[in-house]
Amino acid sequence: MHPVTGKEGPMALVMGLGFIAFGLTMILRPGRVRENFDRFADYWKEGSWHLYKLPDWGLRVVGAAVIALSAIFFQIAYMDFRR
Repeated sequence: MHPVTGKEGPMALVMGLGFIAFGLTMILRPGRVRENFDRFADYWKEGSWHLYKLPDWGLRVVGAAVIALSAIFFQIAYMDFRR
């Protein structure tokens, strides 16, 4: 692993906030996430199965995992801003 330099902090903070926003959207509005992903996936390959075709509770679990993943980005931002 390379050490955190002065450039990663702002980028990691933005990524962390993006992951939290996406995770909250998956938890609060799983139907809308499914509709948007379905529209995008049908453009590429119609009728194929993707992760977004999980039931609502499955999308909410994945959303919670995405929010937990955002902690990595906030840790990187913290290490950079701590200097």
